[in-house]
Amino acid sequence: MGASPAVADAVADDPALDDLALLDTAEQVWGPDLLAYLLGAGLDAPLAGWSAEAALADPAARTRLHCVLEVQRLFDLGSVARAWARDLHPALGFRSPASVIRTGDEHERRTVLELAERDSLKPR
Repeated sequence: MGASPAVADAVADDPALDDLALLDTAEQVWGPDLLAYLLGAGLDAPLAGWSAEAALADPAARTRLHCVLEVQRLFDLGSVARAWARDLHPALGFRSPASVIRTGDEHERRTVLELAERDSLKPR
């Protein structure tokens, strides 16, 4: 089911609305708590008062959101993506993809995406 033409036009005109729509999609798959963790809640400021919508003003949080959405896209089921993101992986220095998305640099997040792509192709 796609967005109505009016909503699609509004999103195309305002990137902030696009990020809010993406945020809503991600929250449906990851849940509010895990998504907050992935987006960096409490990293640079107190956790109290943190909101995902406000966090999107930070380019780093938007980068994390796009990484999360890419991981989500690679797996058929949200439950599989969530489980995968929580597992420790040798290729990530025995860290979880979730912790790397949260605190890693661009190179490390790219490694997460490559690992997700490879792991998503494995039979389950």
